[in-house]
Amino acid sequence: MKKRVAALLIASVIMSMAAGCTGKSEKKSSKVKNGTEPNNVVTLDVPTVKRDNGKQAVFELSATSGTELTQEEMDRAYADFIFGLMKRCAEESNGENVLISADSILIALDMTAAGADGDTLTQMMNTMVPGANNDQAFRYGVDRMNSLKNNSLKIANSVWLNEVKSSNIYEDYLDYVNKNFDAGVTILPFNEDALSAINSWVSEKTEERIPHLLDTINDEARMILVNAIAFDGTWKNGYEEYQVYEDTFTNGKGDRSRQMFLSSTESLYLSNDEATGFIKEYDDGKYAFMTILPNDASIDINEFMADMTSDEYWQFWDSRDSSCDVQTKMPEFKSEYGVELPTILKDMGMKDAFDANKADFSNMGRSSACISNVIHKTFIEVDREGTKAAAATAVTVEDACIQEPEIVRQVFCDRPYAYAIVDMDTGLPVFLGTVENI
Repeated sequence: MKKRVAALLIASVIMSMAAGCTGKSEKKSSKVKNGTEPNNVVTLDVPTVKRDNGKQAVFELSATSGTELTQEEMDRAYADFIFGLMKRCAEESNGENVLISADSILIALDMTAAGADGDTLTQMMNTMVPGANNDQAFRYGVDRMNSLKNNSLKIANSVWLNEVKSSNIYEDYLDYVNKNFDAGVTILPFNEDALSAINSWVSEKTEERIPHLLDTINDEARMILVNAIAFDGTWKNGYEEYQVYEDTFTNGKGDRSRQMFLSSTESLYLSNDEATGFIKEYDDGKYAFMTILPNDASIDINEFMADMTSDEYWQFWDSRDSSCDVQTKMPEFKSEYGVELPTILKDMGMKDAFDANKADFSNMGRSSACISNVIHKTFIEVDREGTKAAAATAVTVEDACIQEPEIVRQVFCDRPYAYAIVDMDTGLPVFLGTVENI
């Protein structure tokens, strides 16, 4: 199920839906945005569809299920989604490094869910933000996307329509995605030139860290929605030359190799009964790098993370201690990862969206559709300067085919460990991964 590939921080949603027909009026639209420059309007003579079935779009609905949660409760609920994903990916790691960006997946699926309704919508929302009502959970994804943006983390969205299928897409759906996700819209024939254009857009928005996202494009596909995120963090306190040296890293199989290590003294220490760690801040003040080093050196790091619950993560996060310094070291490393998510998401409760007989994407367009695949790709590089990271998520939707220090502590990551790029405002990990091998 898993395919490892070179990738970076981008979330991408491939909506493949062949045209279906019902008797609805069509209208020529001149409000089609250019996908390369999302905020530039160009006039294109492209047919789109206005609803005439009297149905409200999902984004206009009031709360339909679940209860109103506080912001902290929603953050905690979303953490269940993060660690649910991590558990299932780590269980299938086969001794390789794992790296996910749940925010990439959240944004991709939130754009998809804008076109969902009924049980399909409820399952998608309840999987990503368990316990929240649909309206609140949906807006949580949009609000979180906006809260993540700063000088270190860039987010861009675009929508690509197959010109021979655009007449099946509702105008209010496109307007909503454009308004709430700042997604420019481009209409073009889905051929090799379109494939090149989408990959070029991805490469540009990820600063060439994901130069190639899509291998093929289905000329029967209806739509491709792409969300690109690029993280570029510089350490608040960088490493001096004397803090960079060669040392030995022992991987999960016990194999030893010489690697370049980064050594420093930090002021935030974390610990619980199972692990210790440290936090190293980036210079933007919002993001930081956190390590999670199991106390048991013999434990498989992916098994360790597969067993970690969101409650255990919050316990670890809440253990932050600045009462004493902590000596740290970790290797410079680069990691790439890819995974297909349909089985994982269905196991987490998002079943109907993948079921041709049950999926309801009636708020997106006028023919029935279901998700056929969700592909997630990530990239991270940690060195003496800082951290570069990226992720890509592609969701394919097709016609229903149916104080002064008292002591000095140590956290030496010279064996397999886990890490996160955390949002210091919420404690939520934007990236979460393991270093099994270098």
